[in-house]
Amino acid sequence: MLKALVVDDEYLVRAGLCQTVDWEEYGIQIVGEACNGKEGLEMALRLRPEIIVTDIRMPHMNGLELLRHLQEQQLDCVTIVLSGYDEFQYAQEAMRLGASHYLLKPVNIDELIETLQRVAQSFERLREERIAFDRLKRETPALSSHFWLKLLFGEGLSRADIAEKLALLGMEIAAETTLTIGVVSIDSAAESIAAGQPPGHMEHCLEEALQPLAYTYTKIVRSSSSEWTVIAANSHPGADAVARFHEAGHAMVQALRAQQLPVAVGYATAASIYADLHAVFLTAREAAEAARLRQQPVQYGAEDQLPGIRKEVHNALSYIRVHYARNITVDLVAESVHISPTHLMHLFRKELNKTFYECLTEFRIEEAKRLLRHSSYRVYEVGSQVGFGDAKYFSQIFKKMTGLSPSDYAKNYT
Repeated sequence: MLKALVVDDEYLVRAGLCQTVDWEEYGIQIVGEACNGKEGLEMALRLRPEIIVTDIRMPHMNGLELLRHLQEQQLDCVTIVLSGYDEFQYAQEAMRLGASHYLLKPVNIDELIETLQRVAQSFERLREERIAFDRLKRETPALSSHFWLKLLFGEGLSRADIAEKLALLGMEIAAETTLTIGVVSIDSAAESIAAGQPPGHMEHCLEEALQPLAYTYTKIVRSSSSEWTVIAANSHPGADAVARFHEAGHAMVQALRAQQLPVAVGYATAASIYADLHAVFLTAREAAEAARLRQQPVQYGAEDQLPGIRKEVHNALSYIRVHYARNITVDLVAESVHISPTHLMHLFRKELNKTFYECLTEFRIEEAKRLLRHSSYRVYEVGSQVGFGDAKYFSQIFKKMTGLSPSDYAKNYT
């Protein structure tokens, strides 16, 4: 039942409006009558009616002033203004102040009934729209989780399907946005502890850990009984996504360990939502397992592909994988793994049969190839994102290592 308030300084007009029309037949109940605008405003703020019928000319506060105050108070209601024939200019001002309808006095009852029917129908449509919107709001998280799980598990959505789902779910993720897929894996001994947590507790802990990093979009889905997957969209260049999520991974590990939940985090990046996210997810999952076996909290990519190498070399490669976009030097990496630069270069030769800078360049070129395959970045932007300050030098090195120029590679593999 809609609530209505009648405001008019003439008693007979108020009585005629209230008694001549069977308001309840149209789903409306008169909840108050006021004899001037001031009293009408007080009653409106107290009773919160959906419909206000008001005269223009009244003592203490006229109808226009009443409308102005209602507008200032942002009262969500429909206003029907009554005016004499010679007060048409006031009616125009009333419409400017948000009045929905106006009727000439003396009021034609049939016209009033027709107006009330239209108002009631508009409120009914609005109510149905709000119900549908609320239902959509409730269902959207589940629908978006289902969408991401289909992508992660390789159920073959086409580019058009993905674009359609993004629009439907209101997810503003541009094609050139870098995505990081992080797999948070709980130690099997702690599964019972996780199972005993309230619903949504794990997701809440992970969201709080991610919040300081100000991602443009994050989504957390449960991808197995002991595993949660984090999708983080980063508007920054793709290379920055690695270092940023490395920090996020440590924050998530710390937050969950404070809850007596030992976890390992593995992650990998995709240059676009249209890339093969299933492959990226599998890489992140393998990285999480490798992190667990090595008893380290966070690992980027499939770093377990080089078994048997010395710890110093493994840590140096990990440093390169996270910070490759920066101005990395052997001195800087040697300091991070606590050995001398000379000794680190010797270990690279001995363990990998490559120089330190060969390994760094190879990794940068692999990342450049990934960006060229799955993004719309220009060649100089890709070079800059993977650590090459000079675009010409980047193109020379890229062609030397792949046999193609960056632009030709992008044409052949996109």
